Amino acid sequence: METHRGSGTFSIYMAAAGGALGIVAGMAGAFAGIVPAILAAAIAAGVLGFFGKSIGAASGKRASVSRSATGSAVPAADIPLDRIDALTGLANANGLAAWFSEKAGRLSEDGKGIFVLLADLDKAEEMERLRGKDTAEAVIKEVAKRVSGFAGSDGIAARTGDEFVAVAAVVPARALEIAEESAGKLAEIICRPVDIGGGTIWIGGAVGAAVGSPRDGDEILARARAALGKARSLGLGRFWVDGLS
Repeated sequence: METHRGSGTFSIYMAAAGGALGIVAGMAGAFAGIVPAILAAAIAAGVLGFFGKSIGAASGKRASVSRSATGSAVPAADIPLDRIDALTGLANANGLAAWFSEKAGRLSEDGKGIFVLLADLDKAEEMERLRGKDTAEAVIKEVAKRVSGFAGSDGIAARTGDEFVAVAAVVPARALEIAEESAGKLAEIICRPVDIGGGTIWIGGAVGAAVGSPRDGDEILARARAALGKARSLGLGRFWVDGLS
């Protein structure tokens, strides 16, 4: 994923910070013998802290997040905020679309296919009403963590509205086999209880899956969503893989 770093803003703040340190040094000299050295040091530290926060605020249009949160195992990198789900740290719908756009070509050239897992939680809105917003959000974060484990190093995990998505690269010849195995595991995992504040929340959900070329992301997502609908009709903890009878 292409990233851009704003070095101009950083230089301006560093120059300002250098000037501020000069002022502090002058103040320390002027008050020598009156202001203890430790107080002068504290003033300097405060100025540096202020400018450090200012630099962070100035670069706030991007969030430094670990790509493991979006399904990849590489080190942290700057990702535009409009591609991130604020609650879970996973990709959002924009991030998922960008991933398909930016990664599809390389994966196809490498001879890889993909499988898409689509999961949802049972009665998520009712859980928030009965248990409260904090509890509901804690459950969603835990489910996001469970789903992201299925993305792999070349994939991505996302939360798009009420649905959770895991996309993983796979050898095309084994795509259906691996998708079926992964969908079954995820369906079981998202039904495991969540321990929150000394209490246990029992959750449930279903999983739909589909496979195909990385270049056909939207079409595969649509088939996975249709498969999720079939899985829901079977009940909690069930899954359906498009293309399997």
